[in-house]
Amino acid sequence: MRIKIAFSDALWVAAAGTIAGAGAAVLTSMGNPIDGGISIACFSRDIAGALGFHQVLEFSYLRPEIVAIAFGALLAALFTGGFQPSGGSSSILRFFIGMICSFGIFAFIGCPMRVGLRLAGGDPAALAGLAGLVAGIGIGSFFLARGFTLGRSVPASRTNGLVFHFAVALLLVLLLVKPFFIAMSHQRHAPLLASLAVGAVLGIAGQRSKLCFIGGFRNMFLIGDVTLLMGFVFLIISALSANVLLGQEHLGIHIIGSGDTVWSFLALTVVGLASTFLGGCPFRQLILSSQGNTDSAMSIMGIVAGAAISYNYYLAYMADALDRNGKAVVLSGLLVLLIIGVFNTKKT
Repeated sequence: MRIKIAFSDALWVAAAGTIAGAGAAVLTSMGNPIDGGISIACFSRDIAGALGFHQVLEFSYLRPEIVAIAFGALLAALFTGGFQPSGGSSSILRFFIGMICSFGIFAFIGCPMRVGLRLAGGDPAALAGLAGLVAGIGIGSFFLARGFTLGRSVPASRTNGLVFHFAVALLLVLLLVKPFFIAMSHQRHAPLLASLAVGAVLGIAGQRSKLCFIGGFRNMFLIGDVTLLMGFVFLIISALSANVLLGQEHLGIHIIGSGDTVWSFLALTVVGLASTFLGGCPFRQLILSSQGNTDSAMSIMGIVAGAAISYNYYLAYMADALDRNGKAVVLSGLLVLLIIGVFNTKKT
């Protein structure tokens, strides 16, 4: 296969990856989670906890980065004509695939973005996760090459496209007002203004560059194009550089999430396959939701629901172990995804 790269687009993607990596490291130095200064899935889990969908206070906080990324992407889309509401492409199925993706993420503790951040922090366990992620994307690409589809989206009204933003804006209001029914940990979060600033810049860069931490590997497998892969590469480079400068590098030391090689591989295989079927990683789904894609919004809702289920029913990696229930849901999730792949492939 001949390797291709579009250098003008690659510059945008590399810039967005650099912002994501360096921004995450800076927010970590200000109080955000180690090797997860920005993590769409983990922050969705924290939001679920704050809203009472699970009861683990340590993972309960209305993350302002999600709000800022969403509105940064919305502004960029409005100014460039990219706000084009659409939906109707197997929305319910996308919700359930998002849930399965979430099960894999929390069995490992890391979405595709956080895999890169864990690598940049020096976590050796992330290598098994990366291998599984690539394997899952490879399986998904196999199905895509043979006609896998969840159907086409159709144009929708601007009102439909903005519903997601009303919900996200409400999260910021709740964060500022702090009503009694919101549960929030006072640990592991950066100052509000810093979180909003980094998130807004990343949202704009993500929308303009089409940054996706799944799409780079998928495009490489399918058409030999490594343009989008520059985002993942520069995420790691920038986060690693910033971690060294900030003194928070921990090369060879496992700090957070699963360190089990086999289950890290299998969990991220689920994440890679699910994300490929959805058309992008959780970060990409957030950007598409901000552009008015209601199907992607359903995927995000599925990830939130999966996070709540994972922590309510002990499916996630907790207390330095992945329970047998978590292992069972990883294997069954992989099986379900393969069945979805078979039944949504239109040609042999």
